[in-house]
Amino acid sequence: MPSSRRTLTANAVANAAGVDSNWVYRAVENGILPATHFEADIIVIKLHRLLSGITWPDRKRQRSQKHAVDTWQLSALNAARDAVTDPSTTAETTLWVTQHQVLVANTRAERAALEATDVEGANPAPLDGQLAFRFPIGRWIDDLPSVLAQTPTREPRRAKTTARRSGGRAQTASRASAS
Repeated sequence: MPSSRRTLTANAVANAAGVDSNWVYRAVENGILPATHFEADIIVIKLHRLLSGITWPDRKRQRSQKHAVDTWQLSALNAARDAVTDPSTTAETTLWVTQHQVLVANTRAERAALEATDVEGANPAPLDGQLAFRFPIGRWIDDLPSVLAQTPTREPRRAKTTARRSGGRAQTASRASAS
């Protein structure tokens, strides 16, 4: 699992997660991501993008309105962030999100215990009868080194162009005041 603590730009996090950079900026504004970004934030923002589209059957939600981050979403995002640095995380690590709980399994045996009933069929599996979303966060975490190696780390050109324009204005203003 990734272990470096190098900081990343918002643009690098967005590129590595495969989302628009506005997702990262909004996540910082909403307190989902810190202002300084690390590798774990790639997994968090990727999961946040997917979770934001979930609407539970008993809850009505208008797409045109802004929504605060729900407790179930924060629980899932924190579990994913913790999994990045957890030594027991493997490529098999899976995260399940239900309306009332977040479950993480690191092995196939743990996954089977959550998904399958016992041999006699007397005891239902913990996930039986529930709507649950399953995310392969272990594979996402395992792929981080190769994703980061292919990710450009510079800020978008737009930021550089803005700096040049403001620099040009400053020069013009100083010339006018000198005359």
